[in-house]
Amino acid sequence: MQTPKLPIEVCERIIDCLAIFDHNSTIPDYNNALRSNPTLYSCALVCRDWTYRSQHHLFRQPVLLFTAHQAYAFLDVVTRHPHRARLVRHLTISPEPPPSPPSTPKPVSPPPRPPDLQETASSLVPTLPLDLPTPSASPIKTSSSPHPPQLPSQSDDQQSNVGQTSSQSESGDSDYPSTPTSLKPNIPLQDQTQDNAEEIYIPPCYYNWIYKLLIRLPPLLKNLSALVLDRLPTLHPRFIRLVSCFKTVKALSLWDSSAQSFNEIIQLINRLPQLTFLGINDIEWVRPARFFPSQRLRLEQLVCSVGSDGMMADMLDWLGSLQHLSGLRYVYLFDLESSAMSKTHHILHRCTHSLRFLSLSSDSKNIYESLSLSSHLQLEYLRIWVSTSPFPNHAALFSSCISKLLSPSLVCLSIGKFENLDPESFAALQSSWKDVDDALSDPKFNRLMYFVMNLNPGDKTTLDRKTLRATFNKIFPKSYQRGILWVAKYFDGYEQRGEHFPELNADLCLLICGAAYHICECDDRDDDFNISQFEMSYLRL
Repeated sequence: MQTPKLPIEVCERIIDCLAIFDHNSTIPDYNNALRSNPTLYSCALVCRDWTYRSQHHLFRQPVLLFTAHQAYAFLDVVTRHPHRARLVRHLTISPEPPPSPPSTPKPVSPPPRPPDLQETASSLVPTLPLDLPTPSASPIKTSSSPHPPQLPSQSDDQQSNVGQTSSQSESGDSDYPSTPTSLKPNIPLQDQTQDNAEEIYIPPCYYNWIYKLLIRLPPLLKNLSALVLDRLPTLHPRFIRLVSCFKTVKALSLWDSSAQSFNEIIQLINRLPQLTFLGINDIEWVRPARFFPSQRLRLEQLVCSVGSDGMMADMLDWLGSLQHLSGLRYVYLFDLESSAMSKTHHILHRCTHSLRFLSLSSDSKNIYESLSLSSHLQLEYLRIWVSTSPFPNHAALFSSCISKLLSPSLVCLSIGKFENLDPESFAALQSSWKDVDDALSDPKFNRLMYFVMNLNPGDKTTLDRKTLRATFNKIFPKSYQRGILWVAKYFDGYEQRGEHFPELNADLCLLICGAAYHICECDDRDDDFNISQFEMSYLRL
């Protein structure tokens, strides 16, 4: 007698409901699928009929690869099971830092030779370096300079390949065919750009598994849509050619890496025909003399932060040269310098009709003057972050800027930052913010529902919910009575966590999570109400 089974349609509907339930009730853990999808994951392990139909939801979370062992295990799975490879949507390659140098005893210096022998040897034998690195432990020096190290010469490349067999046996590369010499990363043995550079030990071919992965994955991951490259070595043309084989990628993020020139980054972007999201953070390059604009690129979302003023100028010049910039809807630029404000205004002017989500972070109050010229924007979300002087010093300039930027389509306004403020300091802003209160209470801005104030009370006081409600009622009496949700977000300690997700998502998600509260307090160190919940709430919109 056969066991009765539910119809397939009913099982698929239950699986979809469980996936939505796990997505809304748990905090994602990208390193553990059981924690991110506990209910669906448990059912898929128990019920054989559910296993295949649940993989579509279980593979939604990113695949993280940190080591060669993880990379080869993932490569083995997608090679033996092509149907699983088609389910992978998000891939993150973030190699762990190289191991520390082995502890070796300090060599004992030989006794000094007589001067006459030294003079005789120097006249007969050519001068040779006596501190050559051994093949098994080749030290290199990395510096904090934005100029990446030059590629090694042919002789250095041959020396770096010595001891490859021993390195492969330790990292697990011996079970897989070796990468051709032309595709191996060029890791310089020594970079002498700075004398005080920090010395880091990198074994030969430490990043070899990344190149093997990029060679074999593109034909397998036919539905890959998001690719994150983090903590990679210098991006040279060979690496760019391999990454450009992922033709289906729509979202590309480059984090904490370096390139020899900005042209190489542009070449990588141009070779991804479906790219709509570009994220650049802590990328350094040598400033080029000229670059070629992108002809086919149609960006919709941009998240950008680069190291220095010159690099940001290159990025803004390139954005301004795009022919199809009218479709840009999401812009997040942080670490803006004062000299880049005019170029930022030019970009905002070109995407006037499409831009809906704008977040700007700067160390200069000149950002207000630049935004005042962009009063024609029809934004739904606006975030302004100035982190130089205390906010009350330029409250009048801010209120004038906000009054010009308010539009009937605005839903959320987020401002910051407020540091070391007490209730008296908030009350002192009442006269400066009268224009903002009048504008917010205007009936034509009836879509505005949320006002986020990023707070860092510091050591002076702790502003509780009751005090904040009374303070807001004094500063914004008209708009407060209209029913706008005032949200106070405590960001103290968030910047030290080193999260990749921008604060922008946290701001908007805080509104969604705290919509039931008139004043919502948040401490990101609280496990019951942390930053990850805000980010996932934003992704559910």
